Amino acid sequence: MSRTALVTGGAKRIGRAISLRLAAQGYGVIIHYRNSKVEAEKTQADCLEAGARMARIIHSDLSRQNERHVLVDRATEMSGVVNLLVNSASLFDYDDASTFTHQHLTEHLQTNYLAPVELTMAMHRLATASKPDTLSHVVTLLDQKLFNLNTDYMTYTLAKLASHSSIRYLAQCCAPTLRVNAIAPGLTFVSGEMGHEDFIKAHRIAALGRSNTVEDIAASVMLLDESQSITGQTLVVDGGQHLVPRGRDVAFGT
Repeated sequence: MSRTALVTGGAKRIGRAISLRLAAQGYGVIIHYRNSKVEAEKTQADCLEAGARMARIIHSDLSRQNERHVLVDRATEMSGVVNLLVNSASLFDYDDASTFTHQHLTEHLQTNYLAPVELTMAMHRLATASKPDTLSHVVTLLDQKLFNLNTDYMTYTLAKLASHSSIRYLAQCCAPTLRVNAIAPGLTFVSGEMGHEDFIKAHRIAALGRSNTVEDIAASVMLLDESQSITGQTLVVDGGQHLVPRGRDVAFGT
């Protein structure tokens, strides 16, 4: 049975790589974007060239409850079915304890915690109603820093911690019609204010001598989607970056 994936934040960076990997495996791909329409259209064209059964783009602001509430339904109407949801979209703004505000926390919770949970429950509702031949599946992108905490990016981290805590519970609640898993990547792209040389040095600070590539993350999404018995798990894909303690976020160099 062919599968169709909705990838939030699918136009750029990690989301784009995941969209392209799924396309190369013959998935139908729905590429969600908020502000990156041009990039979404480029990714759509590249997915079709890579072998996607179909590729569409869909706009939604995940910080707005009324928009995320209908996203999965809109994607389903567009494609007929959504078997796989990849929660890749994320807000990543800097703050710490000295600059913490309620607004910062609320903004990060909306996109990085509430949106993945609500989209997961929309997938569960549709899977329960339609009873597809193969299990529907959700993969949420987290961050290796949840397993190697530092005080940078405070409200981003709090929201991702909440999201991580939800994975096992959602897997329990949504069984047997929906599998729920997560991937926690390490340093993948230039982050924050680091330059290219800083990125190269920071990327090497991992137990295996290098953190992950974007292709590693995309391959891990495929691994989880193809392994029908895995649910409630968070796969840390970071070359062992989380095994090397750091006083500050990797965005601040070595």
